[in-house]
Amino acid sequence: MAFPTYGELILRQYSENPDSSVLRTEMETGPAKQAKVQSLAPVQRRVSLFFTGAEFETFKIWFKGSECNRGASWFDWLDPQTGTTKQARIVDGKYEALTTNTGEGSEIGWHVSMNLETLE
Repeated sequence: MAFPTYGELILRQYSENPDSSVLRTEMETGPAKQAKVQSLAPVQRRVSLFFTGAEFETFKIWFKGSECNRGASWFDWLDPQTGTTKQARIVDGKYEALTTNTGEGSEIGWHVSMNLETLE
């Protein structure tokens, strides 16, 4: 199972937000205590892609199908930073899609954004 390879990743809108794997306790005096509590922490990545109309329809079929299971299932995703394949899923099973017009007389495209979650 893999994330679709069609569409264009929009890197200027790519971001990364790792969750903490550290438990922090403030002390009455002195520095706060910290301890690692997880070996793997979730990392959320904001991903935006540009799809043609046909590619967006294919994406919706993939999203609803057994490979993605509306975002609940893990799938292979190629990390654009490292070029490695990671297991990912769509956070809360939600994506946003906005139409865009690339010029007069051209086909309407779609900007699709979602948060992907990996464990690292």
